[in-house]
Amino acid sequence: MNILFWNINRKNPVNCLQELLAENSVDFLVLAEYPYNIEDLCQHVNTTLRTQYKAIPNISGSSIQGLINYKYDVKLLTEDSHHRLIIISTTDYELIAAMVHARSKQQTTPATQRIGLSIIYNDIANHENELNCKNTIAIGDFNVSPFEDIYVSASGMHAIPFPDAVQKENRVILGQSYQKFFNPTRRLLGKNNAPYSTYYYNNSGEDCNYYWYMFDQVIIRPTLMNAFDEESLKIITGTSNYSLLTKNNTPDKTLYSDHLPLFCRLKEDLI
Repeated sequence: MNILFWNINRKNPVNCLQELLAENSVDFLVLAEYPYNIEDLCQHVNTTLRTQYKAIPNISGSSIQGLINYKYDVKLLTEDSHHRLIIISTTDYELIAAMVHARSKQQTTPATQRIGLSIIYNDIANHENELNCKNTIAIGDFNVSPFEDIYVSASGMHAIPFPDAVQKENRVILGQSYQKFFNPTRRLLGKNNAPYSTYYYNNSGEDCNYYWYMFDQVIIRPTLMNAFDEESLKIITGTSNYSLLTKNNTPDKTLYSDHLPLFCRLKEDLI
């Protein structure tokens, strides 16, 4: 299953989107900040590319939206303005997928961000227990960096960026057991060549300026580690006809988005 996430920043570049889908053979598309009619996008893509996508059910009108290949059965489990939880079913497996656009640093405090992440984490854990399924992937804009305390901590997403550290799936703190996520996205941060991550922000007036941020991430439960194709994980900078970068190799937020798309693949025969 090929998965593509993009915080599209309220843009609607339909032709670019359809090229991204076609050139990356995308099975599951997740969009954040997409306030448009997803059914219209689905119809346009299917007509133009002769594909068979269907829209992810969206009852609340959330701007976290998605398309998925018609061959998958999909059921909406829960949704709010910051995450949507679905279960994807085939004849061979079930997969819980969290589509995430967590609270922004510019609009809330770190303490509230932590609470927001814990709501997402607990919703996932509750549905895992209810469905007796630990095949879980969460992808989206978490609005935190891979090594931030509120992301790595058990009271946040408990997302650990080192594979050896998640071999033991649970960690007990004050008598309470917390299941870990593995975060493979950490290896994309600070590559040798630009773009160095998916999001660029030049806060030059402040003492500390990171420039590049890895807010867009994919995390998985340890049960999916064998199925996750780490070599497939990449930041997408464009298509044959569309560049998503400026001449300075930063995201072109004027034409497209201030974020770049994130791509990954699950080997379905290993789920």
